Amino acid sequence: MEGNRAITWVEGTSADLVADALALGVKVSPRMVTSWVGDGMLANPEPRKTSAHGSDPRVFPPEQRELFTRLLQARERSPLGRIPQRSLIRVVLYLWLIDDTVVPTPQARRAWRTHARATGQTNAVRRSQNVRAIVERLAHQSATYKQRRAAHLVLEEGERTGRIDIDRLTSVLTELYSPWPIQPGMPRIERALPGPFGPVSVQHHIAMWSARHQTVRLLRHEEINEAELDRVRAVYRPMWADYQARRPAMATLGAGEFAAYFAEPDTMEGRAIEAVDAFVGTLAGELGLIEAESHAAETARLNLAR
Repeated sequence: MEGNRAITWVEGTSADLVADALALGVKVSPRMVTSWVGDGMLANPEPRKTSAHGSDPRVFPPEQRELFTRLLQARERSPLGRIPQRSLIRVVLYLWLIDDTVVPTPQARRAWRTHARATGQTNAVRRSQNVRAIVERLAHQSATYKQRRAAHLVLEEGERTGRIDIDRLTSVLTELYSPWPIQPGMPRIERALPGPFGPVSVQHHIAMWSARHQTVRLLRHEEINEAELDRVRAVYRPMWADYQARRPAMATLGAGEFAAYFAEPDTMEGRAIEAVDAFVGTLAGELGLIEAESHAAETARLNLAR
């Protein structure tokens, strides 16, 4: 964790964490500490039996006590007032991804649940803005208002409900991506967008969007156990380290037109957002969801072509 390492942290009870917050000028309650445990912001406190007739209050290990303080400090110093919990939870997950000593996997599993729930809580205005940006990124300049509107409605419904109709999505996004009328007796002309690793088809976008939705749903309902999270993290770490080592060179691919793809975040929160998002993609791949959704998207394309 970032911060002053001169402090020697020791284990502490919930009351000690409340006192730590008060020392920072932040008023918190034992109930908030309990809530943070439930949300995965903190690990479960550990029992500490020191007498034959009972147990002392449970204690948080030194790393968790420091984590609590650092998260409070980050929340309070935000220029926007207070950093929302969905941002802080990504920092917790980032620490789990890069370090084995601070955030244990049982805590991370709860944090993933909290993160996944927040992912689906975008309000209607923000959801519409996000979908509009997707539509404009995918749309060919010849796409009509009707084609753009149809794609917008289907994407927005998927974002709102979490339910995806692959056939319908394929139909509206194919028309958005390749808006030319089909000529009798001729196959549909379908374009692909340029990408740093080659042309990107509309089926790729559909498969990735659908696979990520399914992964977030599994995390939201804690349907991925701790052993699987640990296994995928072990796959993710060397892949992510390799990408970090190669990204400066990758930014120069072609004439540098894809440099923005590989720009490095310059803040802790930015690094956390990027790393957490990348892990969700790795998890979708390791669970076989990307392969399954790619097959479903291709099947939908063939059905549409008939």
